[in-house]
Amino acid sequence: MTILEIKSLEKNFGDNKVLKGIDLSAKQGDVISIIGSSGSGKSTLLRCVNFLENANHGSINVCGHEIDCAKENLEKPSKELQDNIIQIRKKLGMVFQSFNLWSHMTILENIIEAPVHVLGKNKKDAKDEALVLMEQVGIQDKANSYPIHLSGGQQQRVAIARALAISPEILLFDEPTSSLDPELVDEVLGVMRKLADDGKTMLVVTHEMEFAKKVSNKVIFLHDGLVEEAGHPDTVFTNPSSERCRNFLFNRRS
Repeated sequence: MTILEIKSLEKNFGDNKVLKGIDLSAKQGDVISIIGSSGSGKSTLLRCVNFLENANHGSINVCGHEIDCAKENLEKPSKELQDNIIQIRKKLGMVFQSFNLWSHMTILENIIEAPVHVLGKNKKDAKDEALVLMEQVGIQDKANSYPIHLSGGQQQRVAIARALAISPEILLFDEPTSSLDPELVDEVLGVMRKLADDGKTMLVVTHEMEFAKKVSNKVIFLHDGLVEEAGHPDTVFTNPSSERCRNFLFNRRS
């Protein structure tokens, strides 16, 4: 079942056209890695899906909630549009490059914030569920710690638990390992591999080519705001039709 459908998505920052007509779809259980050089539009694409940025054209459909970005006034949304965006965001869990944890809250408080204040869950139930998630990502002993006392890898695992706490249909990862020291990358990728094995639908902007090759069932190569190459990892990594994609992958191996 298709749970994400993006059609002809465009995004401009002033005169700079960052996305020039992106088509992308995801079925339940898909793990889609989005690769490409810096400035190709990867992170902007994810931010548009979650309406952290407002696209200028195209449509986004998440689990049946569809928004026409060209027809709707995303800068001054109507009450109906705001409600639709809220419903979409409830279906999406976002993991950022720089963790974005609240420094004044404990780890447990970070994780239960959205379930309690956005979803309206009972605080005790939210805490019980958070403790299960913390064990799932291997930080069960950090409930009362503050982010500053955790390593980068631990903070990113908290961020993953926080994203999971709203029971999203789709997880969005925006270069989740790029801010980590090399020795901490594997612990975060390990959690992500487990989520993929559990059937979570994931869109992952990443520079980790081995992850994209071994864990994804689809890889998308963006260049200059367009999908230059898309397909199964076996094809994209061994026999891409795009010369730009071949050069990109060759330079990543060099």
